[in-house]
Amino acid sequence: MQSSRTLGLFVGLALGVVWMWLGFGAAVLAGFLGLLGWFIGAIAASAAAGRVNLADLWDDVLGRGRATP
Repeated sequence: MQSSRTLGLFVGLALGVVWMWLGFGAAVLAGFLGLLGWFIGAIAASAAAGRVNLADLWDDVLGRGRATP
């Protein structure tokens, strides 16, 4: 899969530039925020396709999941 390799290359280059200019902490923060954005985007795409119910997901995050008898 060539597109994932290309994406990985650009992400690595971007983090390298951030590290070079702003330091290691900024590069780690940029990587973490990118990963968080990717995760949120994946959830949003799944919700748009009807595979994830966001109300149930939010209840699970808050610890109010359905009790199984």
